[in-house]
Amino acid sequence: MSEKLAPDKRHCFMHNEDDVMHITLQKREKGQTWPSPIDGQGELDSLSVDHEQRRLMLQRFQEEHPGFDFSQAEFTGICPDPKTFMGGIKH
Repeated sequence: MSEKLAPDKRHCFMHNEDDVMHITLQKREKGQTWPSPIDGQGELDSLSVDHEQRRLMLQRFQEEHPGFDFSQAEFTGICPDPKTFMGGIKH
């Protein structure tokens, strides 16, 4: 798992809230959808993967066009891969 994290961010942020442990991981490659946050612990179902790709695409659009409001934007049909769509993500 650590090889998927950013080299300078191979740590995570954890906090406990109302007896629930919250863990935040920093990805090395923006726009990449992880099949599972923990290796060997099952994979996301296709609906969850699609939802995550849509979220990442909207996040990408917002970063690339900060003057626009994409908060109400929706995708119809299959969402493209946010990492490779139209030339990919500019790091």
